[in-house]
Amino acid sequence: MQRVVSGRGTGWGAMMTVLLTNGTVFVDDDLRAQAADLVRRAQEPGSRGLALVSGDTEGVALGPDLNTFLFQVLVGLARGSVSVTALPEELTTTVAAELIGVSRPTLMKMVRDGVLPSRMAGSHTRLRTSDVLALRKTRARERREAFEALLRFDEEFGAD
Repeated sequence: MQRVVSGRGTGWGAMMTVLLTNGTVFVDDDLRAQAADLVRRAQEPGSRGLALVSGDTEGVALGPDLNTFLFQVLVGLARGSVSVTALPEELTTTVAAELIGVSRPTLMKMVRDGVLPSRMAGSHTRLRTSDVLALRKTRARERREAFEALLRFDEEFGAD
């Protein structure tokens, strides 16, 4: 479990990070190198993810979603640039298709078939982010269940 350290006395004051009023954070090469080192260490065999440590207390493990998110931010930072932003309330069909993991034509078929509600903004189709994320979650669950069923089938009938 890698540690994401928060608080003072951790060397953060020596880094050149600048927070602008619009929420943009600029970082220096030292922070990028630290991110690259954390990514490398997190990928080592036996690593169990990231933990949050405040002061001299024991680390608190991060949940799997937050762990994955922070790891991806560190990967992006180590590579040179990363952008983190909240999703808007409505999405374009291109962004929605990417989030769901389908082509845009497949997404439009889902909209036509009533699988995914939408609204028209002029000639453009817009989808609520909450609907897209719910469908994404449902599809992930269905894939996981199908995979588990396949594993059970293989255990029962698979070749040895």
